[in-house]
Amino acid sequence: MDLGQFVSTKVVSSIFTMASSPSLALSFLVLLVLATFTTTTVLATNNLPPSSAPALSPASSAAAKEFLRATCTSKSELPELCFDILLPYASSFNGSQGKVARASAAIAIERHGGLLDELRGLKPGPGDVGTERRMLVMLLSDCVRDFDATYMFADETLARIDFLVSGRGSEEQRASDKLRANVWLTSAMDSGVSCTDWFNEEGSHGRPASSPVGKKVIAGCATATHYMSIALELLVNCITT
Repeated sequence: MDLGQFVSTKVVSSIFTMASSPSLALSFLVLLVLATFTTTTVLATNNLPPSSAPALSPASSAAAKEFLRATCTSKSELPELCFDILLPYASSFNGSQGKVARASAAIAIERHGGLLDELRGLKPGPGDVGTERRMLVMLLSDCVRDFDATYMFADETLARIDFLVSGRGSEEQRASDKLRANVWLTSAMDSGVSCTDWFNEEGSHGRPASSPVGKKVIAGCATATHYMSIALELLVNCITT
């Protein structure tokens, strides 16, 4: 499956869920626009190497910390968490908000992948039996499938952000890359929201959200969702096209 097929799948899925989940309406509209771009635009970052999380930087100067704090305060609705997450890399930003956005995306992607690994390793506890156990197995499987479907495009998305930060490309290409990165980050964030919703869904047998494994899943999804939310805010607010 390529990115275009992934987006098309998300669009179709959104059609069936929008009626019962109005909050997904905006995501659907963005995905629909992205599907059009994906079928007509050649990826300008195909030749870039796979991207990775930023390297830890030396102790940050007061000026570097102040720049990061100002960026997080003005560009994110979670300024304190934004600052805490990115502080170890502050000296590498050199006054570039684009580099802040890139680092935030890399960290969020790393947490997304880490949570995927954790979900794969989770199993119902010895006290989970019968229908409750079967429900937990099914929910874990659904969460893994959703996170995995998104994660396969993580490197491609980060490569697009690298390209945007570099300042290269035409205005049209940059707008297209920013839109696709936006949609991927939104989809990754939605994976955490959906997984949490499945565990909290009323009527589920055995109250899965109250089980030990359910509590671990919900806590992990909350962290990953916050990281991805900050990355999305910084992409939108810090990178121009």
